[in-house]
Amino acid sequence: MTNVLSIVKTNQNDLYLREFLLFMRSDKGARPKTLTGYETDLKRFIRHFSTQDVLELRQQQIREYKFSLVDTGLSPRTVNRHVSVIRSFYEYFVDHDDYDIVKNPAKNIQGMKVPKTVPITLGEQQAKTLLDGIMLTGKYAVRDYAIFATFLFTGVRVSELINLKTYDINFEENFIHVRDGKGGKDRIIPMIPQLANALQLYLQSGIVYEELVKNENQRSKINRYKCGRKYFVAGEDDQTLFLTKFGEPYTEKGIDWLFKSYTKRLGIYKDKLSLHALRRSCLTFLYKQGVDLFVLKEISGHAHVQTLEHYLAIDNSKVLDAMKKHPLHNHQIDRGLVEMVRGSR
Repeated sequence: MTNVLSIVKTNQNDLYLREFLLFMRSDKGARPKTLTGYETDLKRFIRHFSTQDVLELRQQQIREYKFSLVDTGLSPRTVNRHVSVIRSFYEYFVDHDDYDIVKNPAKNIQGMKVPKTVPITLGEQQAKTLLDGIMLTGKYAVRDYAIFATFLFTGVRVSELINLKTYDINFEENFIHVRDGKGGKDRIIPMIPQLANALQLYLQSGIVYEELVKNENQRSKINRYKCGRKYFVAGEDDQTLFLTKFGEPYTEKGIDWLFKSYTKRLGIYKDKLSLHALRRSCLTFLYKQGVDLFVLKEISGHAHVQTLEHYLAIDNSKVLDAMKKHPLHNHQIDRGLVEMVRGSR
């Protein structure tokens, strides 16, 4: 009887999951990557309560589930993501009269305290080393320079960069049109001359680099590297901006491999350095130059200004300089006056 009950409950919970994911995709416009994350987290949640109808769970049960995630060694940030997904799951069913649930049992479940960490970025000199090093040593220098200049001068996400099309680059009005970004939103990012020149070189010139090399027999030969986009096009052209040497659109993994290859070769690689560091670096550079947070929000495509706190790496010396602007910064205690007043009592 218990096994039969378990199967019934599990099947019912699976139906809940499917309905919720359909709602997230059709009504909320959640992206495939987001849906996959929601499905993974909720399947784990449902498996944990396989013999129960999850819509009948109480707050204490969900709180205990949260601590079971902690016990498995998940990071506080990951645990908080699980709790947030579960909270959204219940919110959907509370809002629908077809279900006999009137209160979200996960609503008041508090998240774990996340240790504050300094975001990993490239410093200004390291960013220059990366761009200069690509042009000096890169096999496909023009293309690779354009890729990483786009990262550093616009702060786009890697998913946005690999989906850019040639027609998203507007040289007449100097902007890049990021389509269908995070949350399904479009945005326009202004393009400075240095970036426009790099992209024009890649799209229009098709430079062929020549490199003199010696083989095993010490005989010299010339290797020629075709760097312009037109040399990478193979078969039907869907106008993807950045193509591999095989004529295929880049994957996130492919761009990450390219990035790590250059940073290691140029001596600027550091532990936990990822492509996301380029996005953080761009926003940090702009912030240090006094760009307003609300402007950075528009450039980065974030929904909330507060999110930028996780991206900006602020040099402590800059914070000290800012504190020195306090109107009471030059206030000094007059010790002679203090001693005179206190001594007269």
